[in-house]
Amino acid sequence: MKKIDAIVRAEKMPLIKERLREMGVAGMTISIVMGWSKNRELHLQRRGQPVSYDLIQRAKFELVIPDSQVKEIVSALIESARSGKDGEHGDGMIFISNVDHLMNVKYLG
Repeated sequence: MKKIDAIVRAEKMPLIKERLREMGVAGMTISIVMGWSKNRELHLQRRGQPVSYDLIQRAKFELVIPDSQVKEIVSALIESARSGKDGEHGDGMIFISNVDHLMNVKYLG
């Protein structure tokens, strides 16, 4: 089994959530997180004045899936998270790691 952590633009969360649901993903955890990457600051304008943000709001998806679904799920995440045809800096990151053990609390003890 694999664990996928995807950190994407917060505004993409509804689209990605629905896409994963349509694909039959059995469960997922979605969190709203804050962070920065290489650019560290985002410069925007608010009421005509420049404003600098050093933490940007993102959505984090956490999924545990069978190895056989990794390629399909990652492709769907990339397609849904990208801005435009080729994507843009800040569209997100996807981390894939091995799951050695998975236990359901309901069935323990």
